[in-house]
Amino acid sequence: MKKLLTLMLALVLSLSSIATYSGFDVLAQANTYDAGDEYFLEFISSDVDEEDINFSHTPLYNADLEVNGREYIFTVDGQNGYALMTQFSGETQTFYEIEELFFNKTSPFASCLGLPVYITHNTYLEYKDQAFFDLSTGAQVSDEQMAEYVFNGFNYFGGGTATFTNTTFTISYARKTTVNYSIQYDLPNIKGSFINGSCAHTAGAIILIYWDRFCENIIPNYDPMSVIGPFINYRVASEEVETLGLELVELMQIGEPHEGTTFSEFQLGMETLVERQGYTYTTTNLFSGGSFNFNNYKNSVENNIPVAFFLSDFNMLNGISEEEGLDTIGNGYCPVSHVTAACGYKIDTYYDANDSVIQTRNYIKVASGLNSYGIGYLNINGVTSISKAISIQVS
Repeated sequence: MKKLLTLMLALVLSLSSIATYSGFDVLAQANTYDAGDEYFLEFISSDVDEEDINFSHTPLYNADLEVNGREYIFTVDGQNGYALMTQFSGETQTFYEIEELFFNKTSPFASCLGLPVYITHNTYLEYKDQAFFDLSTGAQVSDEQMAEYVFNGFNYFGGGTATFTNTTFTISYARKTTVNYSIQYDLPNIKGSFINGSCAHTAGAIILIYWDRFCENIIPNYDPMSVIGPFINYRVASEEVETLGLELVELMQIGEPHEGTTFSEFQLGMETLVERQGYTYTTTNLFSGGSFNFNNYKNSVENNIPVAFFLSDFNMLNGISEEEGLDTIGNGYCPVSHVTAACGYKIDTYYDANDSVIQTRNYIKVASGLNSYGIGYLNINGVTSISKAISIQVS
């Protein structure tokens, strides 16, 4: 497991940089790489082990046409790929974030002839002829739409107040098998309304309450479990939990000048609180090749380590209506970003009459932080965009 890399220095972005790494021993001259390059290598290292890495980068811009990140084009062991990195300054630190990274895929900015503008999740713009254009459609972007993109940024601010659109999907089959797994007692069912702020501090509080079961005094003077007869539940309605939420809101710098919090601010807030209590905060990236790795996730929760998901949009499972040989799967789609804490999974495997697999559908069990879902399932088979997924351990 690797701690979040935070670099307390100001970044001077060059227009272009080219370097080669072999086993992460630098072969290029020292002046050909910088802190941003090192963060890129830190991020990609879990995928590439000791292979040679060749990469170059060019700048990305914000709505004011100021440099705010980089587009990396790389080759690893014969595989080409790209990564999009953002860079911003917090109150005390400069943060770097890889927003997306893919092997064997062309960058969405490959066709850009003007200035590449990258200001929010899954949105790729070009500035030319004194206007902004959407690279995916070619349409000019209005001032109102640009203002919304800028407000959203790369922050996660929750689906609690957004409208959910209900959809259904049907699948016919001869037989079906189902596998369920969850960490014992699941996770605390804290809803987004427990303290004003964002979904990020709610997810963080859920995970810290879980770890308080094993690491006493993460939350001072607090017993996370209540026993009523044969039932054991998390004790979430308490002054201590409310205090925890307020502390995370402050440590994650939630609020002005932007909605919600960024991934780096989430990490900084969690690490600061945990280390203040005398423990160690460690995370593991569950992506592989730029995509969420379900097997990595299974391994984490089966080892009783909860996971935080950072979503740019998502589907929650409303339920599955089962008839003879026909499942109707209901979903609630939310178009806004969200952070949720996960503790289990459900795997449905469908077979035809020849007993061949038709389809396997994976669902993530989450303490959603949403008033309308509580403990439920994230449907990752439909329109769910997972930006990041990290297992979180306190020791």
